[in-house]
Amino acid sequence: MKTSHRRVALVTCAEYPDLFEDDRLLARELEQLGITPVPAIWDDPAIDWTAFEALVIRTPWDYYERAEEFRPWLDARIASGVLICNAGDILDWNFDKRYLQDLEAAGVALVPTIFIGRGERADVAALARARGWDEIVVKPTVSGGAYRTHRFRVVEAAAYQAQIDETLADRGLMVQPFLPEIFAGELSLLFFDGVFSHAVRKRAKPGDYRVQFRFGGTTERVEVEPALVAQARACALAAPSLPVYARVDGVIKDGQFLLMELEVFEPLMFLSHDPEAAGRFARAIRGRLGKPA
Repeated sequence: MKTSHRRVALVTCAEYPDLFEDDRLLARELEQLGITPVPAIWDDPAIDWTAFEALVIRTPWDYYERAEEFRPWLDARIASGVLICNAGDILDWNFDKRYLQDLEAAGVALVPTIFIGRGERADVAALARARGWDEIVVKPTVSGGAYRTHRFRVVEAAAYQAQIDETLADRGLMVQPFLPEIFAGELSLLFFDGVFSHAVRKRAKPGDYRVQFRFGGTTERVEVEPALVAQARACALAAPSLPVYARVDGVIKDGQFLLMELEVFEPLMFLSHDPEAAGRFARAIRGRLGKPA
């Protein structure tokens, strides 16, 4: 192992003080490059964030539950000028899922989405019926891990009004048609510095539609066609600047890849599914650090 005074904070949360298992692979690769990775809990008041050469946003996975605390923390880090991976302009843009509107305007094919702003009152059932949707998914525009996400038939909308109102009280809301294609698996394509690394298929457990591991979802490595890689790469390159890391999530419907989310904030990168992926990630981080002082 190489020794170095180059210290990089891998930003995490109290639930994963020693990093999520996937990021331990990244930490080992950084050490091999002479970079000291330091797990750093985002809300630890004892941490001097300016003492690091860079901050890599990895697993602050309680941010969406504590958005009123986390957003000022993030703004302060961006304002401080410390190097952040991904960069501050990307994080600011990607924090709220309204960024999808920018991608749609740029020509990216999305899962159809209705956006409702914070504090607005909206008849979700009427909006869905106007689009011809019979079954829908609603979720906050600031969220992760299926937080406050609900799937229901439009005729059942009244039963979910309290949850919808709760979300709109402190953040925006997205309404999408439920796509049964999700049962075939959601695709995630992983990129480092805009270069394709690998792809995985995420599947929900039987009887569920949520693919996240905490709900029993599973993942498998898959090979994808070059045309699909090109579509996904175009999504990643549509970010405000080149992401160090990006995960492009989508589903295939009628032969077309529909983007669900461009994850350039704190995505799980499924490093364990490719033996070279953690090394690619580490080298991408090193590339942003510049030459040692």
